[in-house]
Parts: sequence; C-alpha cells; structure tokens
Amino acid sequence: MEYAENKVICHCKHVTLADIDRVLHESQRFSDVEKEFAHVQEVTHCSTGCGGCHDKILEIISQRISG
Repeated sequence: MEYAENKVICHCKHVTLADIDRVLHESQRFSDVEKEFAHVQEVTHCSTGCGGCHDKILEIISQRISG
C-alpha cells in the first residue's frame, strides 16, 4: 500500500503519513511494531478517536521497519 506524504491517515486527529514518518525518524532504533505504534500514538494522538486508522498505521509502521 502506497500513500502520498500529505495523505491523511487518521482523520479524527488529522495525522498524515508525513507526521508518522517524522515520529519514526526521531526513533533511535526500531524495537517492534507495537512499541513504535505506541510512540507514534503518544506524539500524534492518532488512533485515539474512532480507531478506524489503527490497522493502517500498524501497516505503515511495519512497512517502514521492514524497509
């Protein structure tokens, strides 16, 4: 699945792919998808509204970790 940088992933909190990438880029190293998701969620507040974006965000993080 490919998203444009400005694609809104979390509509409730208006979090874009670029926002997620920015948070992931700040990480010193990737430990696992769930921990990175928790960090992204803490910074951006994504998936704290309706939760509909949860799986999309996990998939994006998983793709970023695996390269």
